[in-house]
Amino acid sequence: MPIETITKAGRRRYRWTFERVIEGTRIRKTKILPPGISAKAADELARKWESEQYEIAAGARKPVVTIGECVMAHFADKSSGWKDAKKRMQILEKWAPEFAEQDALDLHEWSKSFVGYLRAATDHRGVAKHPLTDGAIRNVLAYIRAAIKYAHKVGRLETDQTARMVIPGVNNERHHYPQRREMLEIARACEDRQVRAAIRIAFYSGMRRGEILRAKVTRSGYSLDDSKNGRPRIIPIHPRIAVLARRVRFTIPVWKFEDGWQAARVAAGYPTTKFHDLRHGAASEMINAGIDLFTVGGVLGHKSTVSTKRYSHLVTDRLADAVARIGQKR
Repeated sequence: MPIETITKAGRRRYRWTFERVIEGTRIRKTKILPPGISAKAADELARKWESEQYEIAAGARKPVVTIGECVMAHFADKSSGWKDAKKRMQILEKWAPEFAEQDALDLHEWSKSFVGYLRAATDHRGVAKHPLTDGAIRNVLAYIRAAIKYAHKVGRLETDQTARMVIPGVNNERHHYPQRREMLEIARACEDRQVRAAIRIAFYSGMRRGEILRAKVTRSGYSLDDSKNGRPRIIPIHPRIAVLARRVRFTIPVWKFEDGWQAARVAAGYPTTKFHDLRHGAASEMINAGIDLFTVGGVLGHKSTVSTKRYSHLVTDRLADAVARIGQKR
C-alpha cells in the first residue's frame, strides 16, 4: 500500500502517496494522515482514497474539494489585504490536521466533531491539551467558513454548505466595571513598570491594550492613526496620567504584557478581571459623572451607537436616582 511513515514536527505521522497513469493521464496525490491514527486505519484510508482516484479518473465521481484547499486558495488570493493575516495563518496551521482533508461540501457532522475536539482536554492520543473557549472556537470556524465561502464565490465549489456548520454561540458581553480602587490595587500589585502604567492609562482613557501600546503622545492627546473602527482618533490625556504619557514608552511584547497583567490581577485578589474591563470601568466613570452616551462612545472610539448601548443600563440607574430626588428639599 502507498503508505509511508514520516516525522513531522517531531511526531510520527503517516503519508499517503498515489502516483498512477490512468487512461493516459499521470495522477499524483499526497496526503498527510491525521495524527494519532493507527497503521490499520491508515491502510484502510489509503485503499479508500485510491479507489476514489480511479473513480474520479473514470468520470464516475467528481473530485473532492477539501477545506484545506479552500483555505490555501483564500490565503493566496486575499491575505495581502488582511491586517490579521499572520495571526489567522498561525491559528489555521495549528488546526490544519483536523480539516485539511475534509470535504468542503460535507460540513455538518465534521463541524460537530471538530467543535467537540477543540473543547476536549486531551488530543487524539490522550495527551493533555488546552481546551478552547467557545469564543476561540467560533473564531477558528469563522476563518474556515470565510475560506469555503470564497471558494464557492470563485467557482471552486458548486454549492455553499457553510450554513450547515455547527458553530457555538457566544455572549461576549461582560458587565464588570472596575472602580478606581480595584484598578489601583491591581496596579500596585504589578511588578512590570510598563504594564503598571498601561493599567492606569486604560482606566483614565478607555483605550484598548493594543491602542495603548501603539498610541503616539501629542499635544492634543493620545493619537491613533488607525483604530478598531478603521478611523483615526485622539484621546485627551487625563491629568492623572499626564506624567505617564510623558515618561513611559511601550516596548513590551504582548506575551510579556499578558503575563504581567495576569500575575498582578491574581496578586491583587481579582483573578477574573480582564484588562478590557478597565475600558468598561472608564465608561462607567464617565456615565456616573453625567456624560451622555454619545460622548462616551466618541471617547471609546465606537463606530456606531450599537456598541455604546451596552452601557445604557448605567444611565438608567442614574436616572432612577434622579427621579428619587423629585420633591426633596434643596
